[in-house]
Amino acid sequence: MGILGAFGGLFGWAARDSFLPAHVVTVTPVIVTRADVQQEGTPLFQAAGWIEPQPSPVIASALAAGVIQEMLVVEGQMVEAGAPIARLIDADARITLQQAEANFRLAQADAQNADAVLTAAKAMLENPNELKVALAESESLLAETTLTLNNLPFAIKAAQNRRQVAAENLARKEDAGDAVAGRILREAAAELSVAEGALAELQSRQPTLREQLEALTRKRGALRQQLELMTEPKRAVAASEAKVAAAQARQDQAQLAVDVARLNLERMVVRAPITGRILTIDARPGKRLAGMDPLSEQTSSTVATLYDPKSLQVRVDVRLEDVPQVQVGQPATIETAAMKTPLTGEVLWLTTRADIQKNTLQVKVAIKDPPQVITPEMLGQVTFLAPPQPVTADIAGQEPLRLLVPRSLVTTDDTGSFVWVADAELGIAARKSVELGRAGTDQLVEIVTGLDPTSKLVVGGRESVAAGTRIRIAGEDRSSLATTTASNSPPQAASTQSTTTAVE
Repeated sequence: MGILGAFGGLFGWAARDSFLPAHVVTVTPVIVTRADVQQEGTPLFQAAGWIEPQPSPVIASALAAGVIQEMLVVEGQMVEAGAPIARLIDADARITLQQAEANFRLAQADAQNADAVLTAAKAMLENPNELKVALAESESLLAETTLTLNNLPFAIKAAQNRRQVAAENLARKEDAGDAVAGRILREAAAELSVAEGALAELQSRQPTLREQLEALTRKRGALRQQLELMTEPKRAVAASEAKVAAAQARQDQAQLAVDVARLNLERMVVRAPITGRILTIDARPGKRLAGMDPLSEQTSSTVATLYDPKSLQVRVDVRLEDVPQVQVGQPATIETAAMKTPLTGEVLWLTTRADIQKNTLQVKVAIKDPPQVITPEMLGQVTFLAPPQPVTADIAGQEPLRLLVPRSLVTTDDTGSFVWVADAELGIAARKSVELGRAGTDQLVEIVTGLDPTSKLVVGGRESVAAGTRIRIAGEDRSSLATTTASNSPPQAASTQSTTTAVE
């Protein structure tokens, strides 16, 4: 059963196209021509133009605002790249530079001062001598106070003994009565009073000394902790480093201001951007230039225009009917009144600038090795020559084959040009990319690659086909061929005479 199922699936897959409806289309054959190709270098047509720099003139502009003091070149003069063209009044620029240099020196001095402060702060952090001295003084005072407090009881005991001696002495003298003079009695009383005062003073100092001892102990601990943490020296170093960074930034800003001022002074001389010849002088002494001011017009900074004498081209007005005969790289000759012999040229490109009044399109033609006498704005007559023809594998003695198809069947998009071809063997529509040639008429266009003489193009129903669509050919549509053959107008190329035939 599995084998039968597999054979059934295979048969269904092979016959799937038989069950799908086919799209009905009409086709048309390609047109095959045999053309006589003109020899390379044969003149095709002539057109007038004028000489100009290639690719364009180069503008020498003032990069700084100012007033022109003097012009240093004249029209037609050859200059080297970087050569001075004009000089501006530079008094203001010099003063600005001097002021910027003075500001830089001030900023440099501030940076040096900040470096010195940072060096001192780092030295204090590494060797905190002030904190060590303060701690030593605190410890010395604490030791002295401790000693005084420890000796206080002995001093009180001595004061008490002196008071007792003085009291006994006074009592004996008082008991003696008149035998002791009054003066001696008073002196004894005074001694007793002094002894009592000294004793009272010593007894009152003990609480004070204890408080001083506690305060000195706390101070010593704080100094030890401060010496261990080094908070203040570290803060001083961090603050000094920040000041150094700020001073260095101000110094850099001052240096940039000096560079800008020096650059502005250098720009007081307008220099040639390229090695070339002066085409026009667009400024005069006394004219004010706006420099690189974005609000000013471009012409307000232009001093002169230059061009390279070795790079010239001709801007040619080609009639629209002759444009199909022009292609990039095509040889040409240029005739001017300044030269007895024609110059050699080559087509650079076709522009998009058409003249509706002249019915022409501008084409750029490069001049090969132009002589010094040739300058821009000269008029010239350009003769376009037949380009080299591609080598074909045609039979010797026969003219090359050209394939033509109706223009209406060629579609062009972003990927290129293509046509829809009927593949009779597979019964499907195929999209064929093609390369267009130069030969053709208003109704026909040459196909260089992508088709062969036996190809059949889809005409009717091609709007609704896609790659791989099953088709059924209903017949051939020869309306386009009939129009071409009935008018007896053979296809034309830039340098081609041909006869046309349709391949069945």
